[in-house]
Amino acid sequence: MIVDSHAHLNHEDLLGEADAVLERARAAGVGAVVVVGYDVPSSRQAVELAERLPNVVAVVGLHPYEAGRATDDDIRAIFELARSTRVAAIGEIGLDYHGDEFAPKALQLSLARRQMAIADELGLPAVLHLRESGLDILPLLDAYPGVRAVCHCFDGGEALMTEALARGAFISFAGNLTFKRNETLRSLSGRVPLGRLLVETDSPYLAPQGHRGRRNEPAFIVETVATLAATQGVSAEDLALATSRNAREIFRPLRSDF
Repeated sequence: MIVDSHAHLNHEDLLGEADAVLERARAAGVGAVVVVGYDVPSSRQAVELAERLPNVVAVVGLHPYEAGRATDDDIRAIFELARSTRVAAIGEIGLDYHGDEFAPKALQLSLARRQMAIADELGLPAVLHLRESGLDILPLLDAYPGVRAVCHCFDGGEALMTEALARGAFISFAGNLTFKRNETLRSLSGRVPLGRLLVETDSPYLAPQGHRGRRNEPAFIVETVATLAATQGVSAEDLALATSRNAREIFRPLRSDF
């Protein structure tokens, strides 16, 4: 069984087809999907999907691009949604310096800090979006040592990986791991301890190499699993087993499902 640890079935490209998408995922060997929010409406939809569909759990939070417009009411809404028994983490939250026009760095850090505080208060992990932000997240992780982190769709460098692992984080890889140009990322992925690995689609984004140009969905995760297994020097079956075990460790609602 494979756990897709980060998918956006709440995205408009997938929401209307969620049942069919999950059926194709099951046929491909995907046993569970973690549906991740990025603003209040998508977080609410994630919870609704998790409450309606078997083997789906939710993550709720405000993406760093929301930092320029997030309100106190939005923060309160995320806190209330996070109290659902089907919510597995706070996310995706973090830092994205690729397009600074979306939100200044100071506002992104403030929003991430407020949501880390929610995770800390509720005893939940945090799913981190970290794009071109260097090591800036580390002081925030140090400020909340009780919040275990998932570095989602990892595409950072060796320093970030090393420091995140030292703080107990999980490292999650998506379809970009399979891209032909990403030899460096594949090399790095082989150095993550098997007990700290997760695998994801980030669907509808980042379809793996064999599906480039198509809308991504959880069924396509098998290609990423195969690539990650090769970098780890294990079979695809063992990689699926290990990452599923890791997902159950960090995402509590999965423990009662499987």
